[in-house]
Amino acid sequence: MTNQPVAALPSAINDYVLPVPPRPAGEVVVVGNSSDPQSSLRRGGQVARALGDHILAIAESQQQVLAELRDRLQQVDVAIADATRAQLKGALREVVHVLDWVDSVQADLAGVGRRAAAGAELVDVADVCAVVAAQVRAEQRQVEVSGAPARAWWGEAAALHEAVQKGVALVTERTGGLGVPRITIEESDGVIRVCITSSADPVDTVDAATVQRFRSAVERIGAKVRPDAMGPGGSGLVIELVRGDS
Repeated sequence: MTNQPVAALPSAINDYVLPVPPRPAGEVVVVGNSSDPQSSLRRGGQVARALGDHILAIAESQQQVLAELRDRLQQVDVAIADATRAQLKGALREVVHVLDWVDSVQADLAGVGRRAAAGAELVDVADVCAVVAAQVRAEQRQVEVSGAPARAWWGEAAALHEAVQKGVALVTERTGGLGVPRITIEESDGVIRVCITSSADPVDTVDAATVQRFRSAVERIGAKVRPDAMGPGGSGLVIELVRGDS
């Protein structure tokens, strides 16, 4: 063993931060117009691109972390002859630290695969609500839309579209067709909320079938329904979507 001073092994890994994948532009998924026979074919391509962009971002992060792991191992290999036992143990701890990041990214990728295999897709909730609003306006009725979540929601776009559509129908019926419905999209604590309200006061009579159709649509997407700020006696409602993205 040489008596020359041994430089400490690099410890830059302590400051290593896993790259955060940027939100890809292809993450927006649009619900096609049912009157257009080609819309379902185009939408299939949009879903594929969104999923591909998401997987690519994860794979690129994995590639960077693996490159860091390889660099750490090479440094250990070079220094192993002259390093002290304490230095080697410290270097190995840093290698394990990077390996933990590898496991994290791998779990993220596996989660994406499980969701996709279950039929889920990356859905832009604000875009789906905009499609519902456009359909309502096509029927010569007013509706307002505002807000957007920070990220996409994992689910089925067509099912979400149906739930929002049935929600607007229920609120409209609760107000006797008066007032202007409003769809507001909010997000907090990992939950996306689609709030459907109206400028009109509630009426006494609501068809039970309308309520059942709405609740069935909400159950299909695994969401929860809560009253809006006006409480159970108000005309508005809130659809809560537990965010399933990574």
